[in-house]
Amino acid sequence: MHNTRPNHAQTLYAIIAESYELPTDDYKHHQWLKPLKLRKGSTSEDNFNQLLEQTFLDPSKGGRNNTQVENLRHHWKALLLNLSFVMYQRHWLLIPQDSKYYSDSYYPRRLGISYRPTRHIVEWLQEHGYVVLLPGRKYKDQPAKARAFPTPKLMELLWSYFLEIEQPVEPPYLIINEAEGGWDSIADLPSDHPEKQELAAINEFLKPHQWACKGPVQLKYKSNAFQGGRLYTPFQSLPDRRMRLRINTLIDGKNICEVDFSANHLRLNLAFNGGIDAGEDPYTTVGTEAGIESRQLVKKFFTVAMGGDNEVGALHACFKEGISKENFQKLKEASLKVFPKLELFNGWGIYAQNFEGQILKNVMLEGVKQGIVCLPVHDAVAVPLDEIGWACEEMSYQWDKQMDMSGLARVTTDIP
Repeated sequence: MHNTRPNHAQTLYAIIAESYELPTDDYKHHQWLKPLKLRKGSTSEDNFNQLLEQTFLDPSKGGRNNTQVENLRHHWKALLLNLSFVMYQRHWLLIPQDSKYYSDSYYPRRLGISYRPTRHIVEWLQEHGYVVLLPGRKYKDQPAKARAFPTPKLMELLWSYFLEIEQPVEPPYLIINEAEGGWDSIADLPSDHPEKQELAAINEFLKPHQWACKGPVQLKYKSNAFQGGRLYTPFQSLPDRRMRLRINTLIDGKNICEVDFSANHLRLNLAFNGGIDAGEDPYTTVGTEAGIESRQLVKKFFTVAMGGDNEVGALHACFKEGISKENFQKLKEASLKVFPKLELFNGWGIYAQNFEGQILKNVMLEGVKQGIVCLPVHDAVAVPLDEIGWACEEMSYQWDKQMDMSGLARVTTDIP
């Protein structure tokens, strides 16, 4: 199966190259090194290896012996493939600046990545104008992490390989957030654990199919198996708001669509607390009651108010989102007037994520049965465009089944 059409790679590159700017420097836009590779049988493998040797390895190897050069080659390949991923995902690639991290942490050891060659390559790339490198900041009990992002000079060399780079689809598929911000497999689960079997079935089905940023579908819990179980795959990190990149990718060479739940956490909250219908556009309804025209501002309020576990913290978070104390109070009062049974400031977002993760997982499992590729995208799924009708019906059906009521969900669609 193929993920490219004639000039499709050029089309995607044109989208990201049209207006070059650096990603936002926050944790949402940071990415660790992944175990990436060129797809088996890739037509670009020879070209990529030639680029690696002539443009990067030969000029940077210095007086290293053959063993050291081979080790450097391995590091160059890992870093170039990851830089290709982040230039499309609009993420900074994290480069920890502590040798202890590389010797003690799971992922560097899994990738065969060590401190000195990594540092040498990143500094060489910066010196020759191939990356923007931000120096690491020291945090308590954490290594300082430099962040790298390709310059247009490097993007011009890497863009043609992006659609043939993938992360191996292999376990662990069920993982939990670690204290230091990484992820680890949930330990001690038997092989016949239902969620373990379900995630394995989804990933086995997806293995032969092709899509941009291909990688495993994982169920991620926030800090324990009862908090924030969300489906994640690297595909959903592709941007699609300021630049319409993700919706213009392909699944098995076909155009895609995204089927999205509308105001889903709010609808789940009201369904759980009384089976109440939020209506067609609850954000506009509450905004009108509050005298606030910006629907986006209302949406931000609900995201914070349902995600936070207390009102004071939510007020501070809303202020950072551009919501004044006055508007915060107006929106709180309007929300509870329109929806008296709505629960705010009690950490509902964690429960909503659990419901949402289960619903999307069940949609994907039905897709496996039907032979339809479904990729999770936050509170939506991406499917081939000709499956848009099936996806709309299945999303609504699984929502109703999970919440044990019908008619309260709303789905919207997005096409290229």
